[in-house]
Amino acid sequence: MKSALGLPKKVKLKDGRIATISFLSKKDSVRELRGFVNGLVAENTYITDDKKVTLKEEEKWKAGRISAFRKRNAYQLVARIAGKIAGTTGAGRGKGKERGDVGLSLLIAKGYRGIGLGEALLRTNIQVAESFLKPKTIFLGVLAPNKPARALYKKVGFREFAVFPKWTLHKGKYVDEVFMKL
Repeated sequence: MKSALGLPKKVKLKDGRIATISFLSKKDSVRELRGFVNGLVAENTYITDDKKVTLKEEEKWKAGRISAFRKRNAYQLVARIAGKIAGTTGAGRGKGKERGDVGLSLLIAKGYRGIGLGEALLRTNIQVAESFLKPKTIFLGVLAPNKPARALYKKVGFREFAVFPKWTLHKGKYVDEVFMKL
C-alpha cells in the first residue's frame, strides 16, 4: 500500500533492473542494514564512517531514525534490487534555529553505481523532504574527490555554497568537503 508520499515506488534503472524505494521500517533487517553500511566501510568509499558498526550500534541507529520519522524530524529511504539493499538516502532537519535546514545523505553499494539508482533515490528524497519536512533549505556535504557524486548533485540542481578545506581524512589524506544546496 502506498503512503501519501507515494512510497513504496518502483523505478526502472538504466540496466533494466527494477529498484523498489520505501521508507525504513521495523521490518527492515538490522543485520542487512549493518551489512550494507559495513560493506561501504570496508570499501573505504566516500563516507565518514571509518570503522564497521556493531549490531547494537545499528539497532540504535535504526530505532533513532524510526523515532525521528514519527516526530517529523528525519527519515530514511531504502532501495532494494531483487530484494537486496542497494542504496539508502535520508533527510534530517537541523535543531533549534536551524530547523528549516534539511541535510540529505546518499549511499550506494558497489555494483549498483552508475545505473541511475543514485539519481532515482536523490530525486525521490527531495520530493519526500519537500512534502514531509517542508524545508527552507535542502543541503548536503560531499568529499571533493567524489566527482561522480558531485556531478549527480549538480545535475539534480544542487550548487556549491561552501568548502571546508582539508576537512575529512580519506585514504590517509585530508580532503576538502564541499557543501551544496538546492
